[in-house]
Amino acid sequence: MTRVSIASRSTTQVFDDNGNEKHEFSASEVLDHMETDWRSMWISIFLQFVVGVQVSVYYMSMWPYLQKLDKTADVDFLGWIIASCNIGSTISNPLYGYWNQRTMSVKMPVIIGFLIAAVAQMWYGLLSLFSDAKWFMLAARVVTGFGVGNIAALRIYAATASTPKDRMKAISYGTGGYVLGISFGPVLSAFFTPLGENGWKLGFLQINMFTVVAFLMTIVLLAACVIVHFFFNENYVGIIDENEKESNVVIPKYDLIGALTCIYLFMTVNIIATNIEVMSTPLTTVLFDWKDSQSILYNGIALCCSCVVSVALNIILGSTRLGKLDKRIQMLIGLGFFLLYQVFMYPWKFFSGPLDFLPAGKDTDVAGGCYQTYEWCKWTTRVPLSIYLICFIVFFGVAFPFVESPSAALYSEILGPRKQGNMQGLFSLGGSLAPVIGSLTSTALFQATGFRYVMVYQAGILVIGAILIAVFYKR
Repeated sequence: MTRVSIASRSTTQVFDDNGNEKHEFSASEVLDHMETDWRSMWISIFLQFVVGVQVSVYYMSMWPYLQKLDKTADVDFLGWIIASCNIGSTISNPLYGYWNQRTMSVKMPVIIGFLIAAVAQMWYGLLSLFSDAKWFMLAARVVTGFGVGNIAALRIYAATASTPKDRMKAISYGTGGYVLGISFGPVLSAFFTPLGENGWKLGFLQINMFTVVAFLMTIVLLAACVIVHFFFNENYVGIIDENEKESNVVIPKYDLIGALTCIYLFMTVNIIATNIEVMSTPLTTVLFDWKDSQSILYNGIALCCSCVVSVALNIILGSTRLGKLDKRIQMLIGLGFFLLYQVFMYPWKFFSGPLDFLPAGKDTDVAGGCYQTYEWCKWTTRVPLSIYLICFIVFFGVAFPFVESPSAALYSEILGPRKQGNMQGLFSLGGSLAPVIGSLTSTALFQATGFRYVMVYQAGILVIGAILIAVFYKR
């Protein structure tokens, strides 16, 4: 067959060996006639919300719970526990992606993942029954991560079950659901603080502000499995199967450099988001002398406000002309707001200081301040509470949707209308690996040098992201 280059809006003139004219249609032209199944898409969005809650629900309460269970645990070990959920997801993301690639099924990967996570959440609620509880907590979070790695399948569905004209909306709303879940998790944990750290016993079950959340999460996950089984339909209107497509439909190749840049940006936003949320409790304990319950409650309220900002922006991106703005510009705006967070949260010399130490014989469950081992508190200044709240609520709330939603949507567009299981699994792997890197490095830096170099480190990876967008802008 001989290709003749004749310009046309949506077709290319092609002649076979016998001189007969054929027309090749672009895949996008074919897909424009399809319709997105929004009922199932909304279920997918809700399920991404559920995943977000499972990942973040203990971010602010984990440190006091860990101290209550095992006094030998330190902030370094907390970093490993926080990272453990994402380690589990890092392992399982490509597996769920491969499962979808081979079977084109989302239902079974999602159901199996939620069942695994339900077992792990029940395990987390029963930690008081075990000696060496810190190791069992670590294991429970790894298993949780292995279960909620099924978000790879949900992201694949958003990208491949939406038509090109609906894709930004589907991915923005899905990202909004996940962001809402990530933000709502700590708020949910804060809601149960009135139960107290001791609570009461119901048979062999310990019911308190830490465990009741785990039992509730188990119920939510089982309910999600029922919803998927009975109400979720799979309808992939956003792809053309290579084995079934008509010979005159052209599926374009994708740009690997552009795809890898999107993965890096997605990893960046997840590193920053995890660090901000995870470090909020120990950070406000040393900055504002809040005890554990106060840090969980006040940060939960601030995160709830930030969540409102992020979800509102995701809805705006998915339903207004703002979402039509070049996605590269959107990501640069998001990176700019993240950089503002780092600049304003840096402990500048003109702030008041130094920080206070814990009273002798007191721990953070009854008082706030620096541990005696935190030598850096002697020369670190105090970021004002008003600046902290503006950074947490406004800068963080605005930045997150301006990077995560466009990077995910652009990644899907770069891959094109083909099966995306393996590549979306790789994308989700990056998103899961990033918090592992972020939580381990940030907690180690915080314990050794304070939060000064955490801000410098985060600013560095943000600048690299902006440079990559500029260098590969046309890719």
